[in-house]
Amino acid sequence: MSNNLFNIGLSGLNAAQWGLTTTGQNISNAATPGYTLEKVAYQESSGQYTGSGYLGSGVQTAAVTRQYSQYLTTQVNNTQSSSSAANTYYTMISQLNNLVGDPTEGIAAGITNYFSGLQSVANAASSSASRQSLVSSAQTLANQLTSAGEQYDQLRQSVNTQLTSAVSSINSYAQQIADLNKQINIAGASGQQPNQLLDQRDQAVSSLSSMIGVQVVQQDGNYNVFIGNGQPLVVGNTQYGLQTVASPSDPSELTVAFKSRDGSTPTAAQTQYIDDSALTGGVVGGLISFRNETLDPAQAQLGAIATSFAAQLNGQNALGLDLNGKPGGALFSTGDPVIYADARNKGTGSVSVSFADPTQPTTSDYDVTFDGTDYQVTDSASGKALGSFSAADGGGTVAGLKITVSGTMQKGDSFSIQPTRAALDNFALATTSAGAIAAASPAVSSASTSNTGTAAITSATAAAGYTMPTGSGITLTYDSAASGFTSNVDVTVNGTTYAANSTIPYDSSKGLTVTSNGISATISGKPADNDAFTIAPNKGGTSDGSNALAMAKLVSAKSLDGGSETLTNSYAAYVNTIGNQTNQLKATSSSQTALLNQATTAQQSVQGVNLNEEAANLIQYQQLYQANSKVIQTASSLFQTLLGIFN
Repeated sequence: MSNNLFNIGLSGLNAAQWGLTTTGQNISNAATPGYTLEKVAYQESSGQYTGSGYLGSGVQTAAVTRQYSQYLTTQVNNTQSSSSAANTYYTMISQLNNLVGDPTEGIAAGITNYFSGLQSVANAASSSASRQSLVSSAQTLANQLTSAGEQYDQLRQSVNTQLTSAVSSINSYAQQIADLNKQINIAGASGQQPNQLLDQRDQAVSSLSSMIGVQVVQQDGNYNVFIGNGQPLVVGNTQYGLQTVASPSDPSELTVAFKSRDGSTPTAAQTQYIDDSALTGGVVGGLISFRNETLDPAQAQLGAIATSFAAQLNGQNALGLDLNGKPGGALFSTGDPVIYADARNKGTGSVSVSFADPTQPTTSDYDVTFDGTDYQVTDSASGKALGSFSAADGGGTVAGLKITVSGTMQKGDSFSIQPTRAALDNFALATTSAGAIAAASPAVSSASTSNTGTAAITSATAAAGYTMPTGSGITLTYDSAASGFTSNVDVTVNGTTYAANSTIPYDSSKGLTVTSNGISATISGKPADNDAFTIAPNKGGTSDGSNALAMAKLVSAKSLDGGSETLTNSYAAYVNTIGNQTNQLKATSSSQTALLNQATTAQQSVQGVNLNEEAANLIQYQQLYQANSKVIQTASSLFQTLLGIFN
C-alpha cells in the first residue's frame, strides 16, 4: 500500500514539476516575438485491478500543448500583409508628394513667369533686357522640369532597390519555413509536437506576410505557402526561389520572377515572370501598387504638360518673325515617345509612334499587342481596350497617337508605348538666343491715314502653313453704296471665299474677319466710303510684338485633357491628384494599422502570455508540488512503521 502511495505521490510530484517548468517557460518568454502560450495536459494513469475495484496509480503528463488558434493567426497574417502594403505605399507617395509641393509654386510658377515674360516682350519687342529675362525664365522652367524627371527616376530606382531587398527577405523566410517543415516532421515522429519549432515557423510566416501576401495550406504537418494566384513558394521542405529581373515590357523597371531550379540563367522567353497583379500585399505589393498606380501615371501626366507647353510655344513662335526678320524656329525641345519591344517577342517587327496633335498629348502609357490579325491598343495602367487597327493597314491612330508597325510580327508580340515620360528628362531650350523669340507677326495691318470712319482693324495673325501675298499685300476698301468691302485678292470670310474685286457684305454690328493664305485680321466699327485697310508683309521684327502677345495668350488656351484644361490648371490638377492620393493612403494606412492592432490583440488574448495568470499558476503548481511531497513523506513514514513492526 505504501509503495503504491509513494508512486502516486511521485507521479504528482512529476506533474507539478512539469507545471512549474511550463509556467516558468511562459513567464520567461512573455516578451518573445512569436511565442505561443503553452499549457500542460494531464491525464489520470491507468488503474490497477483489485477485488475491491480499480486502484488508482496517480497522474501522468500527456503533453505540453500550444494555445494556438489557426483562425486568429491567419487573420493577423492577412492584416499584417495589408497593413504593410498600405504603409509602404503611403511612405513612397509621401516622398512624391513632398517633391511635387504646392500647386502654385515650382513648375506652376515657372510656367506663369514665362508667360508673364512673353507679355513683357510683346510690350517692348525691341528690348534686349525683356528678351534676355524671358530666356532666363525659360531656362529656369527647363531646369525645374528636368529636375522633376530626375526625381521620378530616383523614385523608380528606389522602388527597384527596395523590391530587390524585399525579394531577398522573402527567399530567406521561405527557406526558413522549408527547413522548419523538415525539422518539425523529424522531431514530431515520436508523437509529440516540437512547440519551439512550431513557434519559429509561425513567426517566419508572419515575417513573410509583411513582405508579400501569402496563402498557407497545412498538409501532413507541413506549411505549404503560395503567393498570387496559387504560385508555390514553399511545398514541404522545398523552397521555390524568387528573383528580381528587368521587366520584359519596360527594362527601366524590375519585376519578380521565379529562379530556375537548376541555377541557370534563362532567356526572357524561358523566364517564369509573376504578373504584377499577383504581387499583392506586403512591401512588394505596396511598391508595385505605388509604381503602377501613382508613379508611372504621374510622370506621364507631367510629361504631357511639358510636351504640350513646348508644342504650343514652338508652333506659335514658328508663326512669327524673330529679331532678324526671319521666321521663328523651335524654342524648346522634348523627348520623343519611348517604345519598348517586349523581350519575349518572337517576331522581328517594330513600332514607331508620333502625336496626332502634340499640343494635346495623351497622359497615359499604352500597350500594343498583335493578335495574329489586328493590333489591339490598351491602357497600360487599367488594361482598358482603347481601339485597334488592321495589320493590313500597317498602322492607325488610337488615343491621339499615330502608330505605325513594320517588319514581321508573330501572334502575341507586344510593345509598350510611353508617349510623354521622356519629355521631362529631355526637356531643354532649343536656343538660348534672345533674338530667336519671334515676337513679330509676319504680317502687319494698318488703316489708311485718309479714313474718316470709326472702323478699326486688329493686328494680323498667321496660321500654320501661311503664305504672304506678293506685292503690297491685301487691301480692303469700303464701298458704302454696296454696303461692303472689296479686296484686291481672293479672301475668305466666315467660310465663304470672295474673288478679288467682288463685294464682301459688311455688318458694322458684327464686323468681319478676313483670311487669305493663312493670314487673318478683323475689322470692326463703322467705316466711311472709300475707307481702306491693308494687311501687308512685315518688314522686320523689331517693333511689332503681336506674335509674342499671341504666345502670351496661350496661358489661357485649353489644350490638355481633351481641350478642357489650360497648362496651369492641368498642373494644379496633377499636384492635387497626388495630394489627394496621399491623404487617402494616409487614412488607409492608419485604418490598416488599427485593424492589425485589433487582430493582434484578439490573437494575444488566446495565444499570448498573461503574467497575472501565470503568477497564479506558479502558486498553484508550487502548492501541488508541496502537497505531493507530503504524500511521499507520508508513504515513507508508513513504510518505516511497517518495518518497525517486524523488527
